[in-house]
Amino acid sequence: MIFENQSKNKKVLLIISLIILIVGISALLYSPVIFQEGNPWPQVKGIAQLNFTGKDMVKLSSEENRYMTKSKNGAEVIKEYVEDKGYNFTEQMGSGYLFQSITGESAVATHKYYSRFYSLWKITENTNNTESSNDLRTTVTVGDGITFQYPRELLAKYISETEWPPQFKIEDKLFVCNPSGNEIQQGGQTELRLVDNRSYCVMKESEGAAGSTYTAYTYTFPKDNKTGVITFTLRFVQCQNYDEPKASECENERSAFDIDGTIDRIVQSIEIKSEQLSIAEELKDCLPKSDTASHEKCNELLVMIRNFDDCVNAGFTIMKSNPPQCATPDGRTFTDETNSTWDVVLTTLNNCEVESVFQTHSKLVTLKLKNGNKVTAYEPQIDAVMKVVADLKGKCGDIRMATE
Repeated sequence: MIFENQSKNKKVLLIISLIILIVGISALLYSPVIFQEGNPWPQVKGIAQLNFTGKDMVKLSSEENRYMTKSKNGAEVIKEYVEDKGYNFTEQMGSGYLFQSITGESAVATHKYYSRFYSLWKITENTNNTESSNDLRTTVTVGDGITFQYPRELLAKYISETEWPPQFKIEDKLFVCNPSGNEIQQGGQTELRLVDNRSYCVMKESEGAAGSTYTAYTYTFPKDNKTGVITFTLRFVQCQNYDEPKASECENERSAFDIDGTIDRIVQSIEIKSEQLSIAEELKDCLPKSDTASHEKCNELLVMIRNFDDCVNAGFTIMKSNPPQCATPDGRTFTDETNSTWDVVLTTLNNCEVESVFQTHSKLVTLKLKNGNKVTAYEPQIDAVMKVVADLKGKCGDIRMATE
């Protein structure tokens, strides 16, 4: 009996010793991760809560607004939490997720990995409208009445700005993109991308220096029947130069980095103030007047409205109908006959997916694709599609053209 008890005690001690040994080895191997935040207890407690309470998010510190989620779907959990507080998600810049309320207040959720399975978040709210706007976005005037907004910094730890703010200019030519090359070769790599159904031609050229890679970006895009150009350069540190957990943190940040979304928001903020009044502004001036000269001026302007898009851009109301309609003061009604946008037309043409093109006097363009589908959209000016097709002949070959 005594022998059996001693045998059981030895087995228990052996099991306990093995557990202690395994825990010790694990702590030794993963100590850089475990102790990356200093005291590991809040993180260990948070991991236990995430795994045993069914919570998607736990708060680690009330003073610093620090939270923990599982890495999988963690960003969506944080977005939902911040949006429930009255904010709307606007964009991601590096490891920062930006939010704005309808009253102009801002919030930033900054992300870092705690091993590849868990994520740490710090949420900062700023109720000072002016200060928060200046912290996140700055307005720059390029010249000739051109202004745009850009983020002062990208809120990334391992990616930094070297030539920033971006430079912007307009080239007097229609937008065409010819994908080619490799970003580490001379001449760089050119890709055609769609961001929220908006076309961008992205050229990247990279070179390494002193443990970092410097990448020069050129984004071109259609802008008012011309081509807009944005250029800038970013520095990417080489993640393999770090030990764990920083190496994994660097790789994860790079894979989540969304520069396309940032540039798209910059492009959407571009304002070009022209001395020449738009049709909408001229109509707003002449319609209320009853003199003969104003009446004739309005008639001349109304004749220039040929389709649904022209009607809407002239400032007239979209009627609640299916499909949408827009009416002008001279009694004409225009129906939206499109199933797409001009940007999608440009992308489809640049991808050499088009078999034939048909154009009407109302500037409605119909593309018949090689797969049998059709894309319809309004071109910004008459014959714009013809010029694009002509420019792409060397790349895509002959595309059949027909007009009304």
